[in-house]
Amino acid sequence: MVATLESTVNHLVTGRRGVGKSTTLAVLQRRAEQAGAKVIFVDVEQHKSREYPDVLIEIIMDVLEAIQPKGWKKPQRLLRKKVKQLLVVLASLRDAGPEVTTSTESDATRTRDLGVTLYGGVARQFAKLSATAGATRSKRTRSSQTSTRTRRKEDFLRDLAPAISRALEDAAKLDGRKSLLVVLDDFYFIAKETQPLVLDHLHGISKRSNVWLKIGSVHSRTQSFIDGDPPLGMQPPHDLQHLSLDVGLADFATAKTFLEEVANGVLGPAGFRIRDVLTDTARERAVLVAGGAVARDYFDLLIAAADTGWEAAKRSDKNADSFTISAEHVQAAAGIRLQRKQTDLRNDAGREAPALEKRFDDLVRFVRDRDTFFFLVRRDHLDTPWGKEIVELEDLRFVHRIVTTRPNTGTWRGVDTVVFMVDFAALVEKRMRKAPVEFWKPGKSDELRRAEWVYDPNWAKESKKAAQRGLQEEDFEDVELPFED
Repeated sequence: MVATLESTVNHLVTGRRGVGKSTTLAVLQRRAEQAGAKVIFVDVEQHKSREYPDVLIEIIMDVLEAIQPKGWKKPQRLLRKKVKQLLVVLASLRDAGPEVTTSTESDATRTRDLGVTLYGGVARQFAKLSATAGATRSKRTRSSQTSTRTRRKEDFLRDLAPAISRALEDAAKLDGRKSLLVVLDDFYFIAKETQPLVLDHLHGISKRSNVWLKIGSVHSRTQSFIDGDPPLGMQPPHDLQHLSLDVGLADFATAKTFLEEVANGVLGPAGFRIRDVLTDTARERAVLVAGGAVARDYFDLLIAAADTGWEAAKRSDKNADSFTISAEHVQAAAGIRLQRKQTDLRNDAGREAPALEKRFDDLVRFVRDRDTFFFLVRRDHLDTPWGKEIVELEDLRFVHRIVTTRPNTGTWRGVDTVVFMVDFAALVEKRMRKAPVEFWKPGKSDELRRAEWVYDPNWAKESKKAAQRGLQEEDFEDVELPFED
């Protein structure tokens, strides 16, 4: 994966929280710098409180601050001077509040126009960098109508783009470097509807030079391109290649092998292997609870399960110096993680968090009502608003995709559904009567083809109606009909 990222191509790296996106990008930074490239690492989360275009301005400022050279040779001095000039204008532009003007067409109609104006030395600096006359203002009078307009921040950025692009190109070639990599980690903290605007501008100032974007994000919370007139953003695979780090429960064997190889690498120096400290069932249960190859969740779980097993061993008559982590210890540790995941959801989803929490609560009620860990969704329903919420919950590790199948009744013949598993941590507080279907074992996945597990947002109402119908039929059966001669 890292070798692919080192290639001179723009990349979008996606994966659920905790799968290792930031670690992968950090390894890329180290290896690329050893190979002679300049790497700039921008943590987008630091700018999540900014609206567009201020978030774009701050990202550009981060990049420019990182390319400022320290030497006193002519190329370093010229680039440093150019960068400082750009930073002065960009800082002033970011901090400029919108000027509100009023157009009056009649006594009953009022409209507002938003814009910004740069003043004094900053305006002169901008004019020098952009080769324009600076801010413009026009006034038009016709009977009682007056219109006053000022420029938008995007207009200033567009005029500054050539100067910023030249600075990046100079930085990429400085000191005999091979390229300049700009890493944008946790890109999903930018509002989804403005992501194409941010990428469109970044692509504009980096293309046609040896500057490459490496973007880490969550798939369902990322929109890199809008197909319009003109199109905006970066369109895969033409403008950037998409790489996914996700290995979920759909590929259980691969996820288990990967996680245990990493665990064995950690345990090896102490003389242990994962099979020495976990029972076979606990090893499988740990992968289920982690939701696949999510290394951070897996190790957090193992640490909590070891603590639980240690406390249990001390309370028993057995030797506390020697114990094995069982499936019960893993299951008990799973409940401890739920609160952290809920905090992550609120941080990551922002204003969409309440709707996602409500959808997840409904899914939990549904699977408990069916006494299962699983639910099915028609594949075409995943494109509906509530279906997209389920996909976002998948990326946030609250539900886990298992397989695509067709329910086992005639009414569902030919209808594809996707099987999901509700995160184990949400169900451990109320013990289920059955263990989860071991779908990773041969022939077991057929047990997931249950038509009564198909989820629909109206399931509670339908269940209530069905129950009422059942009561009515039961009452009818108890009625004694008169005997006819």
